[in-house]
Amino acid sequence: MKDHKEGEADDALIKKYIATGNSGYFEPIVERYERYAYIYAYSLLKNECDAQDVVAESFLRAFAKIKQYRLDSSFKNWFLKIVHNASLDLLRKNKTMVYLDDQENGDSLFADQALSYDNIDVLDFGELQKSLDQLPHELKGAVILRYYYDWDYKKICEFLNIPMGTLSSRLNRACKKLRNLYEGER
Repeated sequence: MKDHKEGEADDALIKKYIATGNSGYFEPIVERYERYAYIYAYSLLKNECDAQDVVAESFLRAFAKIKQYRLDSSFKNWFLKIVHNASLDLLRKNKTMVYLDDQENGDSLFADQALSYDNIDVLDFGELQKSLDQLPHELKGAVILRYYYDWDYKKICEFLNIPMGTLSSRLNRACKKLRNLYEGER
């Protein structure tokens, strides 16, 4: 038996969970954000098992620290920050390279997405995917958040805890590097 209404807002479910301690109120939140979090973790970690582990660990952290969440803010952004930090912790621990696409089966997170930044809008997608692997993860992360998730600059700056100028610089450097890599392959 469900303890919640279908499509109930995150904050309403969180308030009910905090008031009752009934984990059934947290289940729809997990269902809502599990895929979203997995895609982001995988884009940073390039490993299915690691991404699944990070997402599971992140939900446990969110569940345990739910009272630290500010109601009326975006749960999705708060949770994605937990996923981001857990992914970076794992990368530091394993000193793993960060990749965006799966070279073995040709799948990519960007297969159906189009980048719109004026410095790279002329690149063809196959070449862009190969070039993204060569970017440092701080540049790649900015590109993912801006062009895959379509986040605005302010949201990315808050999420990464960097100034607007740093974000602009990262995106500009990423676009220049991608253009150079792309033109170098021609």
